[in-house]
Amino acid sequence: MPSSLGERAARVRVRRLARDETFLLAALHLQGLRRRAVEAPDHVQRLGQAWHRRAEDHPAWVAECDEEHVGMAICRVPVLPQVGSGVPVLLALEALGEPGPEAVTLALVRTIVDWAGCDGHPGVDVDGAVTLPGPVLDAVRADVRVRRHLRLPTGP
Repeated sequence: MPSSLGERAARVRVRRLARDETFLLAALHLQGLRRRAVEAPDHVQRLGQAWHRRAEDHPAWVAECDEEHVGMAICRVPVLPQVGSGVPVLLALEALGEPGPEAVTLALVRTIVDWAGCDGHPGVDVDGAVTLPGPVLDAVRADVRVRRHLRLPTGP
């Protein structure tokens, strides 16, 4: 059995999802929500329909190992020139199965970083709602910075 994180991650195949795999993406995301005890009625239909409409701006990947779906990730690509950070943002990542959460996460993150680099981006930002394990951050040489988070309320 592979022992290092890199060896375990190498067992995971990550591929970009096609638009017709909308409900696979939504079902995997729902599994992650359920693991965190988040109630999400009609989530598969709602996320599936929303992602299908915006798939070009929100590329997504699925992780597979031993013919099982073991994770998913969704990014947002910059669509307007000189608006925002200009780099893709990792919005969601769910590691759901063997060979373990760190290995699945590393495989997904490496694939996303490679994809962004091939598209000419200098990096990938990670949304504050996404938690990446320390060993994964080390393996991908992440530049970790304290970031200010601001929310403007819509009501009183």
